[in-house]
Amino acid sequence: MIVAYGGEVAWSDIFASPDLFNADWSKLLRSYAVEALARPVLREVASHDDAASFLQRLNGREQQETDPHVYVWRAITEGRLTQIELDTLDPKQFTLHRLLLRRT
Repeated sequence: MIVAYGGEVAWSDIFASPDLFNADWSKLLRSYAVEALARPVLREVASHDDAASFLQRLNGREQQETDPHVYVWRAITEGRLTQIELDTLDPKQFTLHRLLLRRT
């Protein structure tokens, strides 16, 4: 899911499975709507290239927390962007959820 307000791509949520996405869909929609109401109304529209550029992995300061054999949580901050990832470690490592947002 990629969310833009006017011409600015501001948020993305990527889940490992449709079931994980469906479990959070209603909360995410409320969050996106509340954020939209707090922003000025703009006529610009973000492009596909804007969304693709927004999804590039960040190279900023990284914080990490882990519980061995269970999960790895990491947050990467670069400028106004923050990327948060939650990986499961068992039975193999893969990303359950990746959130990327532009702080206002």
